[in-house]
Amino acid sequence: MTFKKISLIVIIATASLIAGFLYHQLSLSNNNSQTDLLYELNLTDSKEQKKDLAQYKNDWLMINFWATWCAPCREEIPELNDFFKTKKIKLIGIALDDVDSVKKFTKKIPIKYPSYIIDDINGVKLSRSLGNDRGVLPFTVIINPKNEVSQVFYGKVKIAELNQYLKEVLSQ
Repeated sequence: MTFKKISLIVIIATASLIAGFLYHQLSLSNNNSQTDLLYELNLTDSKEQKKDLAQYKNDWLMINFWATWCAPCREEIPELNDFFKTKKIKLIGIALDDVDSVKKFTKKIPIKYPSYIIDDINGVKLSRSLGNDRGVLPFTVIINPKNEVSQVFYGKVKIAELNQYLKEVLSQ
């Protein structure tokens, strides 16, 4: 090989390394956390009022994804109502449903904690972004004050397990 060819290879290799390093640094600095999508949302509640979910940022937050057509979801709401009265963690529900169905449902079974409504497609997208890789309902996620997913519960949440987990993390 001639000196020119070797020099050209060294220049190309150096440029590639620099470009790779810069790309890596930029991709790290623009890395969205799991909760970014959540805190960007304005969702409707059952009174058809828009609410900004950023209000829950930097707090312990428990989100229960549910739907009116989901039997285990309907079963756990009274338990979550009782749970909500006694804890120092904020609890919200997010129904993957429509406003009319939720209004009709809450006349039969009241929800005593803040509950919001999102359409199916965006609700699935949101729950997946928060760790619902199984795509199940109900799905419950706990987010810590650093806005990180701390724990997930698939299916009907077992209150004893939830209490045990919260006792461990809230006492630290």
